[in-house]
Amino acid sequence: MLMNKFAAVAAFVGGLAIAAAAPAAADFTEIDCGSSAFAFVESGYHVDCERSKENVRADESTGSSEIDVMNISSDDRTVFITIVSVRVTAARLYMEHRSLGENFRSAFSHLEIEDWSTIGNRNGYDSAEFNTQISGLPSSCVAVQRYTNAAWTGYTRRLIGMGCSSVDRGQVYTALTKLRAPGD
Repeated sequence: MLMNKFAAVAAFVGGLAIAAAAPAAADFTEIDCGSSAFAFVESGYHVDCERSKENVRADESTGSSEIDVMNISSDDRTVFITIVSVRVTAARLYMEHRSLGENFRSAFSHLEIEDWSTIGNRNGYDSAEFNTQISGLPSSCVAVQRYTNAAWTGYTRRLIGMGCSSVDRGQVYTALTKLRAPGD
């Protein structure tokens, strides 16, 4: 039931709006999760992390972005979560605020989403619930997003992700409470 890691790349490339600049496809390297923007410690789950550092440019401003991806999957492969942190480190380059629905559909355009329902703020994230097929299995899913580090006309960090279960969406919410991310 584990989602293809390409989805994490799509979440970055498809969902990032930096003052009209579009970054190139990110090149990810595996990292120790302890050095990432996230923390997740719970028995019964496999966790791996990746990072990419990219140069970004818009008009005359240049800088860099750091993208951390954490993939969490239950040992029984009935639950997974993929969450992406994008941090921009450049003067006068900011991410524009967009709704969870807009960012999610852009980032995860390869999914056929059914029964999308925005549920508002839950555990510090803008959240929505939906159903889809993951690896051929009907799955109950949760989409999450959070902007942090407000600066001038936008933000310098955004988190976006999704988690799905082939058994019960409540398992995703339980796992999300174990996740520590910027803004917690």
